[in-house]
Amino acid sequence: MKRFLASIAAVFLLFGALGAARFVSQLSVVEAALQPTDPFIAQLMDQVEESKLRDHICQLQSAEGGEACNAQGSRWACDGPAIDRAVAYARTYFESLGLPTKLDPYSLSCRVGLSHNIEAVLPGTESPEIILITAHLDSVAQGVRSSGIAPGADDNASGSAGVLEAARVLSQYKFKRSIYFVLFTGEEQGLVGSRAYAGRLKREGANIVGVFNMDMIGYDSDGNGVFEIQAPDEDSYQLGQLLISINNRYDLRLAPEVPDQAPPWSDHASFARQGYPAVLIIEDTELGETEDFNPYYHTTGDTLEALNLSYARRIVQAIVGAVAQLAEPVR
Repeated sequence: MKRFLASIAAVFLLFGALGAARFVSQLSVVEAALQPTDPFIAQLMDQVEESKLRDHICQLQSAEGGEACNAQGSRWACDGPAIDRAVAYARTYFESLGLPTKLDPYSLSCRVGLSHNIEAVLPGTESPEIILITAHLDSVAQGVRSSGIAPGADDNASGSAGVLEAARVLSQYKFKRSIYFVLFTGEEQGLVGSRAYAGRLKREGANIVGVFNMDMIGYDSDGNGVFEIQAPDEDSYQLGQLLISINNRYDLRLAPEVPDQAPPWSDHASFARQGYPAVLIIEDTELGETEDFNPYYHTTGDTLEALNLSYARRIVQAIVGAVAQLAEPVR
């Protein structure tokens, strides 16, 4: 059963069960969620463009050399050339925004040679703390071999497009905390890329205060705006509250819900395992009282035509608003 969380008041009920140290550690998130509407944050959110999301999804679902926005492409992580083209596309885009960008290597058993995640960084001006906006870039289709068609428009070109568009908007400004934009590969093989990446950051002592992971944010066939924020622990729950507060205060016409369950089925789980606050943002799944999950999931029919890009845009707006507020803009 899902909890409908329409008010930040739930945060204070939760704090009754937490110790003083955790209250202090989460105070900045609560303060952020209680701030009045900020015209600067509002204009940041307004810059998210549906057309840009469409362009990225078209590029990612299309076969190389095909007509614009075909649905014959593949981003299988086990197929080196296919996934490497997608990684190169993202890298070129991040670099066009002026962001320091690098490949993050790891080994994937089904592929010869190294696989790569792609990371772009908007450096903070004052704080060593880091906020991540993430998604997985790879795709898969049941019953199709790894060199075959797997357009993956919703799963997960939609989330990847959200990361790229968030980077375009936020990279125009400065923030006190650093913002990392990361696209993982090897997710469909068991979160392999994100586990390697999160493990490396943990070993390096990275001070991560929040991870916002988008995985399937484009399907809303009934138009009710329901999406889920899956939070695996109490610290992650605070990030969910911040997203809900952003939705309510900036009138995004979404219906965010926090399920009672948070299965470790997407890349946010790799960070939660390392003790970092992390949430999954995903369309309406079977975990709650209603379900509006994409019926083309993991099929060759997962294409742009089935998606509601107005819905996807509003979800990206919520994430941009939450991250901008948490990162603290330099005015």
